Amino acid sequence: MTRTTLGIPDRLAFFIGGVTATAVPLVGYALISIAVDPPSARAGLAVLLFFALALAAELRPVPMDEDGGSEISIQNVFVVAVAILYGWRFAVPLAAFSTGISFLVARRGLARIAFNFSMYGLSAGAAALPTVFVGVAQHPGSTRLTLLVLAGSSLHLIANVVLVVGAISLANNIPYRTVIGPGLRRGGASFAIMSLLSALAANLWVMNSWLLVLLTGPLFTLTLYQRTALHSRIATRDARTDNLTGLGNHRAYQAALRDRIEDSERTGDPFCLCLIDVDNFKHINDTYGHPVGDEALARLSELLASIDRGSAFRFGGDEFAVLVATDELSTYREVERIQRELGKVPVSPEGPIAISVGIATFPTHAADAPELQRTADGALYWSKAHGKNRTCIYSPNVVRIMSPQELEQETERNARLRAAKNLVRFVDARDPSTATHSEVVSGLAEGIGVELGLDPATIDHLRLAGLLHDIGKIGLPDSILRAPRPLSDDEFAIVRRHPEFGQELVDGIGIEPVDEWVLHHHEHWDGSGYPHGLAGEAIPLGSRIILCADAFEAMTADRPYRAAQSREYALSELREHAGTQFDPEVVAALERHLAGIVADRVEALA
Repeated sequence: MTRTTLGIPDRLAFFIGGVTATAVPLVGYALISIAVDPPSARAGLAVLLFFALALAAELRPVPMDEDGGSEISIQNVFVVAVAILYGWRFAVPLAAFSTGISFLVARRGLARIAFNFSMYGLSAGAAALPTVFVGVAQHPGSTRLTLLVLAGSSLHLIANVVLVVGAISLANNIPYRTVIGPGLRRGGASFAIMSLLSALAANLWVMNSWLLVLLTGPLFTLTLYQRTALHSRIATRDARTDNLTGLGNHRAYQAALRDRIEDSERTGDPFCLCLIDVDNFKHINDTYGHPVGDEALARLSELLASIDRGSAFRFGGDEFAVLVATDELSTYREVERIQRELGKVPVSPEGPIAISVGIATFPTHAADAPELQRTADGALYWSKAHGKNRTCIYSPNVVRIMSPQELEQETERNARLRAAKNLVRFVDARDPSTATHSEVVSGLAEGIGVELGLDPATIDHLRLAGLLHDIGKIGLPDSILRAPRPLSDDEFAIVRRHPEFGQELVDGIGIEPVDEWVLHHHEHWDGSGYPHGLAGEAIPLGSRIILCADAFEAMTADRPYRAAQSREYALSELREHAGTQFDPEVVAALERHLAGIVADRVEALA
């Protein structure tokens, strides 16, 4: 644990103490020297004028970034000019007090005030060293004056950087040598410009003091311009930045995409467009609230920003894009890495989030920006339609690009499908005993489909049919749904209509054959079911699977008129009625599925 003094590390406190202990006597000696040997009235007024200019510059430094962590002022111009024109005893207190006063006004803290007061005083002393050997220079237009100013500016820079880098090194516990080089490079350019301005200021002053006004006016105007320019840059950046994630927004993406295409056309180098969608993000927001959703988006944004040679953007909601300056295989591997990293971090009570991704390459897959976006969007749609949490590289043999009319129809279909799913949740919520009925049936139907070796598209349809099979119950009164007793013949006649109601509700959504499965999910193997009395293979396989899953869930869940039955009892009932009510192969598949779940749990506990 690092020991501290006055809230700062001991080593840094010792360093600041040493710098202050060196500078304060020097400042004191300079003031005593001035008191013992006061300057002429003209020289005194000149130094006071330079002090006022230096203080004004320090009070209004130009921030180099939006948080004010890096600033620059033109104070050095006046400090070095005084050091060469009037010597160290005027330059040292001028620099120290102008800096100290500005830091006091800004309430920067005692340690920072002490260090900067001392550091600038010592730097001013270093700037005056040339005059110690050759004397002050006040001959207008002389080469000697200009050379002395340039030499003094160089010494001022060296002293400034050496002391500041020492403080940074100790404050952050990093080697001095790793900071000194960047410090000299970063400060060198601005100090070089100020050296020339110091030489100009000194020469103008000795030629005619009033000529200095011709320099100070433009200098302070320049600082105002730099401040305004910084605010303009920040505003421009903010207009192209997503507030939540810090990534570029849709406007920034469009501009970057145009630039990438122009560069690719000029150089011949390809690049990839990745379109990304967070799977089931609306559910996370609706269930756990927007703060949890925002945390998930922030985590994803950090990972997307780490893609090698990539630029990430957020369009809004859960939609992202990344432009990657590599081939599609390298991009695919980077996306796989992101998906693996996402899988390690639970960002909601349900666990990690997952993403679906579509990748297209320019110019391989498209000749312009709109076509590139359509191909990437087509690949994304393929990923979402084939199980989500996967990545698809566009291929004309796999992905079909939809026309605007088809996209509009697909959007309408998805909207209707979401509305249907919401209706099912409403149906289940009307009776607390069936709150998760449809979701459980959906999972069981999927498991049966896997055991029967059905293809992925059919299994996707089974999941959906399991969710929607009871949607027709939306039209049943609560008195029937919540009846704490067996239903009367008239009541059961009403219930028998719900498959037809359900088929009518989902008809036209475009989810065939799910609508047909919903209609026939109460048909029995021996033909005794409803609504059409179909038998055997005439009953759609999906309906036979839903019937079996529905019956098992109903027996193993609490109902108003009876308690939940055991799994063993429910399976024995299904086996007993296999060949009459249920398809025997479907019952056997359900048994295998449930046995696999038990085996997995036993293995997990072992």
